[in-house]
Amino acid sequence: MSDNLQLAVNAALKANASINDARMARVREGLLGHGLDDKRKCSAWAEYGFPQTVTYEMLVGLYRRGGLAHGAVNKIVGACWSTNPWIIEGDKQDDSKKENTREKKFTQVLTARIWRSFAEADKRRLVGRYSGLLLHINDNKAWNQPATKGKSLVKATPAWAGALKPTRFDTDEKSQTYGQPTEWQYSEVAAGSGVAGRRVKIHPDRVFILGDYAPDTIGFLEPAYNAFVSLEKVEGGSGESFLKNAARQVSVNFDKEIDFASLAALYNVRIDELQEKFNEAALEMNRGNDQMLITQGATVAPLVSAVSDPGPTYNVNLQTAVAALDMPSRILVGNQSGERSSTEDNRYFNGRCQSRRNGDLSFDAEDLVDHLIRIGVVDPAGEKTVMWDDLNEQTSTERLDSAKKMSEVNQVAIATGELVFDRDEIRTAAGFDPIDGEPSGEDDEDEDGEET
Repeated sequence: MSDNLQLAVNAALKANASINDARMARVREGLLGHGLDDKRKCSAWAEYGFPQTVTYEMLVGLYRRGGLAHGAVNKIVGACWSTNPWIIEGDKQDDSKKENTREKKFTQVLTARIWRSFAEADKRRLVGRYSGLLLHINDNKAWNQPATKGKSLVKATPAWAGALKPTRFDTDEKSQTYGQPTEWQYSEVAAGSGVAGRRVKIHPDRVFILGDYAPDTIGFLEPAYNAFVSLEKVEGGSGESFLKNAARQVSVNFDKEIDFASLAALYNVRIDELQEKFNEAALEMNRGNDQMLITQGATVAPLVSAVSDPGPTYNVNLQTAVAALDMPSRILVGNQSGERSSTEDNRYFNGRCQSRRNGDLSFDAEDLVDHLIRIGVVDPAGEKTVMWDDLNEQTSTERLDSAKKMSEVNQVAIATGELVFDRDEIRTAAGFDPIDGEPSGEDDEDEDGEET
């Protein structure tokens, strides 16, 4: 093949590859994100200002600078981690039994500081799709070495998804860990500088992952991202409108008979320098409260535009955002209108967080215990259960009200000669322990059968 023919073939292949790349780019854009409107299917999101893809950096930026997104994540985490869980051996029915040796070991290892780091990692998981806990094992080995069994857990350090990446995977199809990472890379942040420091290889024994690191994972904030973009437009646009009106921009309308040459001579400037003098006068007006503007054959009027009420548009996008986040808008923004509505919203939100406790967080905590058992930090155990407090548990005032109503029912039932509730039931409803060793509802009798 001649050199010219070879060059022509290479040019044709290169052009064909460019066409295919462009076609694939359009296909990816269509698959990754577009509007539901068939008329503008491939251009709707671009016209609305919505991104085609939402990256990790965009989610972190939304959390750092977006008040609603920041509040949503913090409220979810704050409610779910208002109290720490505890691990028992067996099922929930065994919680009343005395704490055994393994449960004491769980408590000694999973201290309040460990749960605090777990909660911080949970918050970072909600922001960035997944996060990690770096497990500091007291075995004096490098981070890329397997953990020595039987050693203690010193502390756990939460890590953002952007700083913790899988670098190697198990490719053995016969392995039980096929497809799972066999090595992680952690990018440290230099102290006091905020820039990336050294990169450390981490063995899977020394890291615990919360969330899913798969590329197609949907993050907590991602479904509401478009609504947050629209909310930012409403906030920024309305704020800019108020600012421009408050800046007192003025327009000067000169009479047609005005002599600009004499006006320029008055200021001892050329005619083309008059605009600068007018700008200086406007600047002085906006800088002080008591300023005077001298005009000669001119009318001065402020440039004011009507600012529409941003409330309706803001509320529409707010409802879309809270629907994606599954939390009442009154909980998110703190607007309590009516005692009953706020109570119902609080009850719903507590139930939503309690469901997250009993679901995702319980499985995550149990997986952490299994991981600690696997690396020998705690002893093996059989069935384990993660226990949580009830977020919808009655307050002390509500318990006393319930006890009072039970007493009132007893007073009404006296006519029948039989009490509906005994003393211990009322004490339990009020939040107090029953009185041990004394019968309720009957008089005590001595050995001779006489009343005491």
